[in-house]
Amino acid sequence: MRTLNNRLVLMKMRRLFEFLILTLFIVIIFTISSKWTSTTTTTVTDTSKHLNIKINPFPINSFLSQDKSINSNDNIIIKKSNSNDPSSNLAKYIHLDLKGAPPQADKFYENFFNFIDKLQMGVKGIVIEYEDMLPLQGKLANTTHRFSYSKSDIQLIQTSAKTHQLDVIPLIQTFGHLEWLLKLQPYELYRDDLSLPMVITPCLNTTYILLEDLLTQTLDMHPFSNIIHIGCDEVVLTNSHPQCRETSMDIPERYVDHVKRVVKIIRKVRPAMRILIWDDVIRGDQFILNEKLLEELKGLVEPVAWNYRPTFEESYISSPIWNIYSKLFSNTWAASAFKGGLNRYSMQTNTSHHVLNNYAWLQFIQASSAQKTSSFSAIILTGWSRFDHFMPLTDLLPTAYQSLVSSLYTINTGKIIYNDYMNDCDGLMNSIGKDSQLCQSLPGLSIWSGISSLALSLAQIEDRLTFLHTVSPSYNRKHRFVRHYELDSRLNELQMLQSDLLTMTQLLNRHLSELYSLDIVDEWFDLYLSPVLGRINTTLIEFSSARNQSSWPRRPLI
Repeated sequence: MRTLNNRLVLMKMRRLFEFLILTLFIVIIFTISSKWTSTTTTTVTDTSKHLNIKINPFPINSFLSQDKSINSNDNIIIKKSNSNDPSSNLAKYIHLDLKGAPPQADKFYENFFNFIDKLQMGVKGIVIEYEDMLPLQGKLANTTHRFSYSKSDIQLIQTSAKTHQLDVIPLIQTFGHLEWLLKLQPYELYRDDLSLPMVITPCLNTTYILLEDLLTQTLDMHPFSNIIHIGCDEVVLTNSHPQCRETSMDIPERYVDHVKRVVKIIRKVRPAMRILIWDDVIRGDQFILNEKLLEELKGLVEPVAWNYRPTFEESYISSPIWNIYSKLFSNTWAASAFKGGLNRYSMQTNTSHHVLNNYAWLQFIQASSAQKTSSFSAIILTGWSRFDHFMPLTDLLPTAYQSLVSSLYTINTGKIIYNDYMNDCDGLMNSIGKDSQLCQSLPGLSIWSGISSLALSLAQIEDRLTFLHTVSPSYNRKHRFVRHYELDSRLNELQMLQSDLLTMTQLLNRHLSELYSLDIVDEWFDLYLSPVLGRINTTLIEFSSARNQSSWPRRPLI
């Protein structure tokens, strides 16, 4: 008996010893893990090592990265600001793209410009891509949007910008992305490829008569502007117009010749005008390997290098084009994105993607200046509304306020502070050390918060729809062979969410109508809400028969 008791005591002591060893091991692991976690969330020198960025393997455009959202609730400080950084002297411009969701002029521009002015983040001006929103006259009168701005609207924009010390740079496409004009039957013969309304042919003299009319009217409506952007990006020139056969010229030569003729038109109207051009075409190998061809644009244009990725590829960073630009052009501009440069469809702006893109530009500009490989004088934060004239609406501008402010903060300070899909303007202002009263002048704040709430509701609905089709696939529904208690509770939840969604939709419809015309509101709802409502109705109808089943057959069901 005593031996048995001794054994029990020894067993208990051994188990106590093992427990103490295990506890010590867990404490050590937890301590190491905590230190590692705190290290990775404070000072970060290489964002690609510490942030989980997923890139879509099938990008729509090589410089339109398709990465997914970076989920983070923590503020991340990348580096301390450095007043000696060359980027601190960058002129900053905000790009507004009117080919999608152009805001009503009298309800937007004065308030927005006032906000940018009081934000005091060094914004020098606004680049406005009008597309078909200019009130053109004469032969071009019937080419514009039927709800285009009036001349008084354009005057309002000019006056408000001047009041708030913001320059206005009109952006008028003059080569590619002329779908708004070339889609029309009277202008079919102006197409480079007669079957595609994208690129205007450089092989017709009437092309330059048309462009002169367009550019002259644009400049007349912008008497205070000393810079114009002539586009010329994504020009897929085929030289297939019948008239091109009369002159022997390869595609790069014809591209340069066209740009030179457009510059000549502008200089004839306003000799001192500075002219910007997107750089993606002239950045290609056909120009890198033929620098003499690019020299023909020396003194005529200033290239705007655009890249919307959260990290830059080594081939982009080390491209010889940067040395060529620094030799040929007095100014080189950068172009990042704060909205619309990610997915064709996007209901909300992915703040983290765009902030990281702006930080990547900051790093690149600083490194380029230090190595004296190139020098950038300005950066345009682009805010795309569609990928092109035929594409759907991307995220509306009010959902991008967080991204815009956070991106400007990053460019100014070298710091990143963000929280994806925030809908609290006061919190945003406080996070960057600004007065929350600035929010009062922001147009469309209710749209920002409304879409944020809507996104949460849609996520819940998607979860219920997925679950319902999992527990009751089509085979089960066909034979009405479904577990009632699960089906009833999920369908009841779906109906409640549907009711909440309809209430939310009515409120958002009212807020959208305060800033946008009815056609924009209709398009937005058709893109982002109608499909979901349709799926809900279809699901409720399809599941109703299985829901009413009170007895079930023996298996097999056939």
